[in-house]
Amino acid sequence: MKQDLAVKLGLETRRLEELLAVSSIEKYSKNQLLLESGTTCNRLGYIIEGSLRTYCINSLGEEISFLLQVNGDFFGDYESYLTGKKSNFIIKTTLESEVIWFGKTELEQLMQTDQFWFLFSKKISDICFLEAKRRIEDLLFYSPEERYLNLLNKSPEIIQKIPQKFISSYLGITSQSLSRIRKRLTE
Repeated sequence: MKQDLAVKLGLETRRLEELLAVSSIEKYSKNQLLLESGTTCNRLGYIIEGSLRTYCINSLGEEISFLLQVNGDFFGDYESYLTGKKSNFIIKTTLESEVIWFGKTELEQLMQTDQFWFLFSKKISDICFLEAKRRIEDLLFYSPEERYLNLLNKSPEIIQKIPQKFISSYLGITSQSLSRIRKRLTE
């Protein structure tokens, strides 16, 4: 497992051991809360196995999926992590999941000991930024069908791991519209 994790994170075994010494690996059941709205996100996670979604509840009481993430994705409310402000997001597992957590304090201590960890932290922030940018571009520039295809290209396993109602919310469409898109694409 450690060798696989080292490869996924792009770390030598020695570096992975340093990171694991200040991180924690936790297992979660399906539908388990990882971040509650109104709390500060003081750690970032990496999905070793499983899936989760980041969402908020609008003024009408509807759940709006912001991100759907699976194996190999970093997650957390990066804005809250950086600023210390309370998050508006809720993060929940959609399947049994295993996660490695990087606490902000511990990661900052590592960064002070070695420039390697500063660059690792920058890599995480770059990934979070690019994911948010891609999400915004999807919503602004692509049709629902194109957004669905983009999602499939990025993470084909999302279809097996995330319920359709969350996928349709993420795409900004109804479940019925998603069904029509899927039917059109299979014809």
